Amino acid sequence: MNKDVYLLTGATGFVGANIARRLAHDKKNVHVLSRKKNLNWRLSDVKSKIKIHEVDLLSPNLHRVITKIKPDYIFHLTTHGSLPNEDSLDELIKVNFKGTVNLIDALKKNPFKLFINTGSSSEYGVKFDKMSETDPALPINDYGVVKTAVTLYVQKEAIVNNLPMITFRLFSAYGPYEHNSRFISSIVRAAIKNEPIIVGSKKNVRDFIYIEDVVDAYLNACKKKVAPGEIFNIGTGKQSTIEETTEKIIHLSKSESKIIWGKVLAQKRQIEKGKWQADIRKSKKMLKWKAKYSLDDGLLKTISWFRTNNNLYE
Repeated sequence: MNKDVYLLTGATGFVGANIARRLAHDKKNVHVLSRKKNLNWRLSDVKSKIKIHEVDLLSPNLHRVITKIKPDYIFHLTTHGSLPNEDSLDELIKVNFKGTVNLIDALKKNPFKLFINTGSSSEYGVKFDKMSETDPALPINDYGVVKTAVTLYVQKEAIVNNLPMITFRLFSAYGPYEHNSRFISSIVRAAIKNEPIIVGSKKNVRDFIYIEDVVDAYLNACKKKVAPGEIFNIGTGKQSTIEETTEKIIHLSKSESKIIWGKVLAQKRQIEKGKWQADIRKSKKMLKWKAKYSLDDGLLKTISWFRTNNNLYE
């Protein structure tokens, strides 16, 4: 019996590493493309279960590597611009757009079952109702603009060439292995050490989704038949303010931390007005998927993980 081959780009990042770890745990045939031969701290303990291919998405060798791997399922998670200070427009275009173009070009010569491009809720811009896949993309920053361009390119290639390629627009994922500069991971790490928590605006809103639900969405999609070029929101359908979420973390972790409001500059992509909430009706209907973890349950699991693994960040 042939074993399906899973190929990941961006596997050393937060979302990619969690997907790779799940696949490795489930004893799947996992391949990752990496610019470095050695996997980083997120995957170091499962590296024996993963096949690493040292190649850049912009490399002329990519076609040869893809032909050798012959992937069935491709999870494209490489991204630039999701972290603070990743704001070079040249890098945004090179890594996100040109890298995707080269990857799809390489894949065209090899039949595959499904390609999932990882988009972002930042593609929507400011909305005053739930964000729906049919809404016009009106991004308000370079990251959102470039991610929108990638989504449209994937959609065009899928429809014109009848290729099984779709896009997941991820909302605010959190959980184990999240980068230490991200909102929830930074608050949790401070809370479990009873350190002062410095937060910007109380009223910024996000649709926070636990990482295991995100992983489920990717793997579940492999079992479904959807039209080429479809776009799906991957969120919970519920939004929370920064204030509510911070106070939940303090309460759930039984922390003695004091919250200091308004002492940091708001990040460029933070929104204080409107909504930042996924309309998940399409994902529920077509993918038969929805998030299982409430914010409280996801935060409890995140807090527990960081208590045990905070040394990874020291």
